[in-house]
Amino acid sequence: MGNKILLSFFVLLLINGYAQVEQSAPAAKRYLVFINGYRGYKADKEITNNEVSTKPASYWYAIDDTILSRFKTDIPLYIDAHHPLSNSMHKSKSRFIKAYLFSRFCFISRKSRWVLNDNINASGFMERFEHGKIAGKNFIDAHYRVGIKDTIDIVSHSMGYAYSLGFIEEIKDKCIFGKMLAFAPESANFMGADWSLFQEVWQYGSNMDQPHSDIICLQDGIAPQTQINGLENMMPNKGGRVFLPEIAKRGFVKSHHLYFYTWFYSIKPNEFGYFKP
Repeated sequence: MGNKILLSFFVLLLINGYAQVEQSAPAAKRYLVFINGYRGYKADKEITNNEVSTKPASYWYAIDDTILSRFKTDIPLYIDAHHPLSNSMHKSKSRFIKAYLFSRFCFISRKSRWVLNDNINASGFMERFEHGKIAGKNFIDAHYRVGIKDTIDIVSHSMGYAYSLGFIEEIKDKCIFGKMLAFAPESANFMGADWSLFQEVWQYGSNMDQPHSDIICLQDGIAPQTQINGLENMMPNKGGRVFLPEIAKRGFVKSHHLYFYTWFYSIKPNEFGYFKP
């Protein structure tokens, strides 16, 4: 009888101990990661340090505030994916200027895509991808907790798209993915990710490769737009492409720069491109 009482006592201790562990187990968090692109010619010779920061970046203007207000985010994070112009589709300042000037004369044509630098810079893209993987490792070192899968939402712009793919590749086994929002992604058709891991995937930018596309002078000349590789697997219910509306300011620079994406704020619930919280 004494042994049975002692055994029951130890069982109760174990049950109570497990209950306390469960109660004290840290809750999963939700991160919103902003990955910016090229920061301008003054910073051309600089390159990312692949740090994951909690400090807001002015690069995003008010778009990050708009997105943060909709997500149920615990921690917003910022990663600088800036690389030199040579890393982009333009490859040089002279080629960039040439494309800009030539595009000014294409105010009727939809077919003169040759004036834009739309050939993929594969080596530059992959360099950004590899640096994104380094940022993924830095995120794991700073924020990953063994046994807990936090939710990660990602917002990228321009050259930050390639970088985001490397980041995704590095952390995909250690988290749950929420939403992916890609603004004017550069070389979007070159590479993608397993988008089925995400709840929603949205691409925002100009219409270059679809029927009734914009005329050349209104195109995004900084990152000529093509569809994200594999995005068709998310359409039509879990994502797709949202083209610049008629109210948007459009042009070689204006179709790309986030300063001119105020139209994004006017997308209403139940409209195509309105991502859910």
